[in-house]
This record gives sequence, structure tokens and C-alpha cells, in this order.
Amino acid sequence: MRSISPGFQVAKALAAHIGTAGTMTATAVNASGYDRVLYVVQTGAATATATLDCKMSESATTGGTYANVAASALTQVADTGGGQMHTIDVPVNAAKPFQKLVLVTGTAAFVNAAVAILYGGNHQVPTQGATQAIVV
Repeated sequence: MRSISPGFQVAKALAAHIGTAGTMTATAVNASGYDRVLYVVQTGAATATATLDCKMSESATTGGTYANVAASALTQVADTGGGQMHTIDVPVNAAKPFQKLVLVTGTAAFVNAAVAILYGGNHQVPTQGATQAIVV
């Protein structure tokens, strides 16, 4: 991967998809060497009864057991949440630098995707236009 500027890197966290009901398959993000990760979750069209729940998890190894990070969950997004951006900004635990989003679409389809912006703690990443902005 290439850095967009010194101290920053962008990585895929969740490939864009239709988001049929169930748990989405997230991509492990290796945050080694960074202080924080800002996850940008975008939502698109949603079926009338759809919901979306999202939080962050971490592990010591890429294929290891992932544990949820306290206070990292978005407030549930309802079917009116299409066309919105939500952010989760979390510190990197040096002992568990591998991170994954846990995203569950309930009841019906809810289009979504996510990217991770890895950065150093002395760089602040603005989140203009976010419907929800969770900072842990």
C-alpha cells in the first residue's frame, strides 16, 4: 500500500456490497506502526425494514481471535440511513494491531462499504459531513 501523505495510509476495511441480511465479511487492517485508525462507513440504499450495526474489533494476529473494542459501536442505523457517512475513530493497541469492523445488516438489504485511514496521533483527520462520529 502507498501512503497518501506522510503519516497516513488508506486501506480497504469492507468491500462495497449490497449488504444482504447478516454479518458482512470485513478485511483485516494491519495497523502496526500507527497510533489511530479512522473507519469511514458509507451507507447506500436500504430495504424498508433494514438496519445496520457496526463496531470495531482487534486481534494480536491477522488470523487470530478478534475481540470487540469497548465504546466503538455506532448507534443502530435504520432504513432511513441511506446515503450517509458514519465514522469510528479508535486507538491502535500495540499488542493487538490487527483490526476488523464487525458490521451486521439486520432484516433486509442495506448497501454499505468502509475504508480505514491509518494515522499518527499528532495528525487529526477531519470528519466533515459525518452523520455519526464515534471517537474512542
